Amino acid sequence: MKKTLLSLSLIGGMLFGYSQTTIWMDDFNDEDISDWTLVDADMDGYNWGDMFQVTDQFGDPITPTSLISRSWQQAPLTPDNWAISPAIDLSSVDGNAISLEYITQVPAFEWDQEHYSVYVATSNSIADLLASETQMSETLGDASHSGAPVAKSFDISAFAGEPEVYIAFRHHDVTDMDFISIDDVKVVAETLSTDDLTLSKSSLSLYPNPASDLVKVNLGDNFNTSKVQITLTNLSGKQVSKVAYNANGIDVSNLPAGLYIVTATDGKNTVTKKLIKK
Repeated sequence: MKKTLLSLSLIGGMLFGYSQTTIWMDDFNDEDISDWTLVDADMDGYNWGDMFQVTDQFGDPITPTSLISRSWQQAPLTPDNWAISPAIDLSSVDGNAISLEYITQVPAFEWDQEHYSVYVATSNSIADLLASETQMSETLGDASHSGAPVAKSFDISAFAGEPEVYIAFRHHDVTDMDFISIDDVKVVAETLSTDDLTLSKSSLSLYPNPASDLVKVNLGDNFNTSKVQITLTNLSGKQVSKVAYNANGIDVSNLPAGLYIVTATDGKNTVTKKLIKK
C-alpha cells in the first residue's frame, strides 16, 4: 500500500537517543505509479512500470511487486529509463539527517550486472537531476549470482528543509542482462528523543543548519561563554573538532559531509544539538 507517513518509531541502541521518522514511502503493492514521472529516454517502447513482478518459466514470482525495468525482453535492450518520484516535502525536517532507503534485486543468474543511478533534486526535470550534486551510480550483481534482495541507504541530508524534493531512479548503461527491481522506496529522517530536543531548543541553536562552512552558535543565558568549549563528534563517537566559543561561529568547512553532534559546555552546563554538514 502506497502511503505518506509521519509516525515515529524508536530505533533501539542508537547513540544520543535517536528515533526515526518515515516522511514518505511507496512500496508499489497497489501497482499505481500514476504520480511518478516515467521517461523512456532511449525510446524503445520499454520502461519502468511495464510490469510490476518478474516470474519464472512456471509463473512463480521471482520478485515482489515492485518497480521493474528490463535490459532484456526476448531480445537485448539498451535501456535509458527514468522513474521520477512525486514531490516530497522535507520542510518539516529542517536540521535533520535524512536518508533515502530502498531495496534492489536482480536475477539469480550470471546476467545480473544491471546498472542504475539515483538522483535527487528540487526539480523533476532531467537536466536538473543530472546536474544535482546528490547522485550515485552502481552496477548490481554478486559473485555468487544469488539474486537476493539488497537494502540500500543513500544520504540526502542536503535537502533538509526543502519543500519540494524529487528522487529519480535511472536504469542505463547496460544491455543484455535481464531486470532490475526497486522496492520499498522511503525517505526517513533521524531525530533526537523528546528530552534531548527540549534541552537543545532551550539552550543551544545552530545557524545555518545544514551548513557548509561557518556555523553560528547561540547559547542560553545560563552559559558562561568565556568558559565554553565546543566539540563536534561524528556518529561513531569520534571527536573531530574542539574549539573555544566564538560569537562569530565555528568553521566546519574541512569536515566531510554528514551528521555531527555539537556539544557545548562551560563546566556546569552541557547541551547537545545535531549539525548536518553539507
